Amino acid sequence: MTPRLLLSSVGIAATCAALASTAGAQVLAGDPMLDRSRRPSVPPLAPYKFPKVESKTLTNGINVSVVENHDMPIVAVRVVIDGGNRLDPVGKEGLSDLVMSMLREGTATMTADQLAEAFADLGNSVTPTSFTTIVRNVDRSLELMAGMLMHPAYPQAALDRQRATLVANITRAKDQPASVANRIMSKVLYGSGHQYERTATEASLAGITRDDVSAFHSKYIRPENIRVIVVGDVTPASAVAKLEKSFGKWEKGGSKAPSGTAAAAGVAATTIYLYDRPGSTQSSVVMAQLGPSRSSPDFWALETLNTVYGELSASRLFQSMRETHAYTYGVRTFITWRRAPEASTFVGTSEIASAKTDSALTLWLREMRDIRGPRPPSDSEMVFARTNRVAGLPMRLESVDGVAARVAAMAQDNLSFDFYEQYIARISRLGAGEVAAAAKKYLDPEHLAIVIVGDRKAIEPSLKAANIAPIVVVDENGKAIP
Repeated sequence: MTPRLLLSSVGIAATCAALASTAGAQVLAGDPMLDRSRRPSVPPLAPYKFPKVESKTLTNGINVSVVENHDMPIVAVRVVIDGGNRLDPVGKEGLSDLVMSMLREGTATMTADQLAEAFADLGNSVTPTSFTTIVRNVDRSLELMAGMLMHPAYPQAALDRQRATLVANITRAKDQPASVANRIMSKVLYGSGHQYERTATEASLAGITRDDVSAFHSKYIRPENIRVIVVGDVTPASAVAKLEKSFGKWEKGGSKAPSGTAAAAGVAATTIYLYDRPGSTQSSVVMAQLGPSRSSPDFWALETLNTVYGELSASRLFQSMRETHAYTYGVRTFITWRRAPEASTFVGTSEIASAKTDSALTLWLREMRDIRGPRPPSDSEMVFARTNRVAGLPMRLESVDGVAARVAAMAQDNLSFDFYEQYIARISRLGAGEVAAAAKKYLDPEHLAIVIVGDRKAIEPSLKAANIAPIVVVDENGKAIP
């Protein structure tokens, strides 16, 4: 070490020692600024404010939502297309998925390879419904996005390849117990012919032609069903100008995607639907019931209830079934909320050791009944649930991608753009009594569809002995078999 550096080090050390000595003297003297015996006061948290969303409309009717964020020169664009697989014609299930996969397979002026080269030149990917890029790349990215959405080419070779991919996915899913259980659940809970019951099959995909794909696009991928979200280093005026340049010539003329679906059938009484999978060492279980619309005034209480009950590893059901009784490696519950006025779905899933299937189901139903009455949510569980639901939300909305995703979700579900402010405020002031009332009102152990995919010989005798519910042995389509 050189003499100069040595002197500097000595000087720094001496200064630190002097400061420490002074601080110690102040504490000994009772200086309140450094009195560690007093807990510092914490000011109340400021109310959360979701970024302002400006709503605009292009000349062709496309709805645009813009959020300004000039912290970084980045812009995120998302496109929401109404409809989805609810629009698939009967017998051609999978058509909407095939259309969406084909949008990136080339346009009227660019092949798929040329699109890939254009993305590489930009340094950011562009899909028909999404991109995030730096400001100088926004115009070109919008141009490429618009080309895929407005003028897809649908080359036959690409159509055949995408169809083969979807068929391969269906084939693989048949070997996955959880996928089989979910498919059966949809069929028994929603009822035959319901939009959420119908799924793509090898036969339905085989019957889809290029003309079907083109006709679906012409009918539904149109301005009437398009919403665009722009978040980042833009102003509402500049965002609209850019979108008019890219999308302004897209003419109306399609059909508005119908809203809502038919009423779901539900089940008349709790029933176990058993699909035989010989040799399985585990039972794949899905337990589901219909719930209220997300427009229900109990929405906030149900969100909180799900966190207490089974959404997380610290939730009651997980702790009971895994930590206390070791019946499973994991169990999770969730609520599928849809655009109002459609009903929601309460769902629970778990992989359970075959020998413990009857015991696990008995415990699961007991926990459901307990939270409805004998053992309602405690104060400590409410603190846990409220904290989990609201504390991390602002952090998840710090990036332009996070905000864009949330605004797109609100647009998809026709929610007001103050939804997250309401979310935090309403859940923060919920009491245990409100959540207990929601549990009693909506959790319904008497009207559950319980689907089990497992080894029938290993689990059916004990299920019958436990007398949990009537057992119906079904095929992969949920149809009863002897």
